[in-house]
Amino acid sequence: MQNTIGIAIVCTNAYFILGIRFIKKFMYHYKGSADIIFYIFTDTDPSEYLVNIPYKYIHNEHKSWVDGTNSKFENIIKLYQENCDYLFYFDADTNITRPFDETWFIGDLVAGEHYNNRSYAIDIKNKPFERNPKSKACVPLGSPRTQTYCYGAFFGGKKDNVINMCKTLKENQIADKLINFEPCWNDESYLNNYFHYHDVTIVPSDKFAFGVSDKGGIGDTRDMKLQTEKYKQILLTQPDKPFELHNKEILFID
Repeated sequence: MQNTIGIAIVCTNAYFILGIRFIKKFMYHYKGSADIIFYIFTDTDPSEYLVNIPYKYIHNEHKSWVDGTNSKFENIIKLYQENCDYLFYFDADTNITRPFDETWFIGDLVAGEHYNNRSYAIDIKNKPFERNPKSKACVPLGSPRTQTYCYGAFFGGKKDNVINMCKTLKENQIADKLINFEPCWNDESYLNNYFHYHDVTIVPSDKFAFGVSDKGGIGDTRDMKLQTEKYKQILLTQPDKPFELHNKEILFID
């Protein structure tokens, strides 16, 4: 039986352009056999920008970049009734430049090794885990478990496993807010705590097939005042085509 893979992205404010790029390039380069559906958490109706691509639009608004990145667990939990076998999250500014299929990222519960993890390994004290013992995101320096630092930009697995993880991490966020504490790397800190204590398949950084944090030179996307209307208008001229962003320009892919 053919599997259905759900892909969740959060792309409010300036990240909307990057989210649309990710979705279009995912489908353009995807060579696998699974059914794909995208769950798009954004403040802009994507219907005019996506042609013949299966998606569900869930309206979201965020007052800051931190609010956006911290919303991913709460948003993913909303997908508990969706009809998909696997559920994965990718940051909206993930870029894809070559053909791929799902075999490199599929699994029961999957994380991605941060590309800097091995450079940190010379001295484990340099790894950017949250070390505050009062935080629910804490990974103690003296933990006997392997301390592999993972992306906050990617995770997933079987849907129920992902939903259950996100419920735990949302509870951890709430607990830290009660003591007025924000972990050093926000949602990524909570994810690393969970991955540290649970059985998870980690995709090595040299096997990670996509580009992480590729913003295409459109400016500081964390700036809530960054204007992207001109890009939206350009995209509407050829809504059926994938595109690249380079030096603040949209380049359509034939």
